[in-house]
Amino acid sequence: MTSNTASKILRVHPSTVKRQCQRGRLRPERTRGGHLRIHASQLADYLRSNHQEHVLHSVGDELTEYLDALRSHFEQNCDDQLTKVLFEALLEGKDHDFHAMVEHLFLVYPEDVMVLGPILLRQLREIEIRCKKSLLSIADEHRITQTIRDTIIRHHFRMLKSFSSNGKQAIIGCAAGDHHDITALLTRSVFSARGFTVRYLGADVPNEEYRREQERWNACIVCICRTLPSGPGEDRNLLRSLISSLDRDRTFEVFLGGRWSEWANCIAGRTDGIRLIDTLKKLDNLLTASA
Repeated sequence: MTSNTASKILRVHPSTVKRQCQRGRLRPERTRGGHLRIHASQLADYLRSNHQEHVLHSVGDELTEYLDALRSHFEQNCDDQLTKVLFEALLEGKDHDFHAMVEHLFLVYPEDVMVLGPILLRQLREIEIRCKKSLLSIADEHRITQTIRDTIIRHHFRMLKSFSSNGKQAIIGCAAGDHHDITALLTRSVFSARGFTVRYLGADVPNEEYRREQERWNACIVCICRTLPSGPGEDRNLLRSLISSLDRDRTFEVFLGGRWSEWANCIAGRTDGIRLIDTLKKLDNLLTASA
């Protein structure tokens, strides 16, 4: 990795990394052009030897692989390796190492759920794939999902320390029958980052509660998330009352986040006040543009 990448990982100025190389604490190689190149294993040894207070100091065998995954993240804009390292730590029950690595990502991106969110959502997709192939027990699925959920909640409350309200309110929850609220939790963080006061309803919310809560809090957005795929019948039951409400009341919008049926996609395309949001980035762009 470059000295610039190493500085981002260590959260120091690039000149600090170069000084450590000059003092022999880091032993980089040089390219033909004279540029420094630091191996992930060398940086791991440096962290263990010189930075007992660093959040990554106590990470076990995964440290070198995690640091190399960060190199791929920073230099190649690829998160495949990072997703793999984090998931393997979860799968093997190395919760301490997982939390330490994610805590490090919190420090690198203190307020940017747009970076952390997709990485954590990919963990969820990996769980789904393995469950369908019977490669993951129900106990492991619950344990890993809860660990990811805890991580997102920690990040959210960390972010709220610098919360600044825009005066708007949003209702966020999961569709009825959807018991996984990780997508909704990440969505909540995006809204909060843009100044919305969020009334979070959690998982498996009965259909009628969305309109009731919108009226109660005078929310300008009702955001309903689906972590798991849905069918047209489920979506029709949920959206029918909201569409009727939209026809009578144009003071709020409905955002559909996550994995909705083709029927819901068509309804969103031809109904004023309903938007289909399939990525966190799309949601963030929409909230930023409407600010």
